[in-house]
Amino acid sequence: MAGKPISKQSAKKGAKVPPLMKYLQTRLTEPSWKELKMLSLDTGDSLQTLVVTALNDLMVKHGKKPVIAGPAEDED
Repeated sequence: MAGKPISKQSAKKGAKVPPLMKYLQTRLTEPSWKELKMLSLDTGDSLQTLVVTALNDLMVKHGKKPVIAGPAEDED
């Protein structure tokens, strides 16, 4: 689970420690939300995937490396 503290004992046993997750919230108009949701349905990608892809495109547009990452798909 994202942001869940991992005990030192678990980390010592070689358990994979997930990176800490931060949350991003934004407001959209109802028509914008519907279009984004339709894109998600059309592509078969989650909203999470679409947003991470868009943020990486923004990074590239500004000459930065596309390093934005979300949780693994099984953590959604």
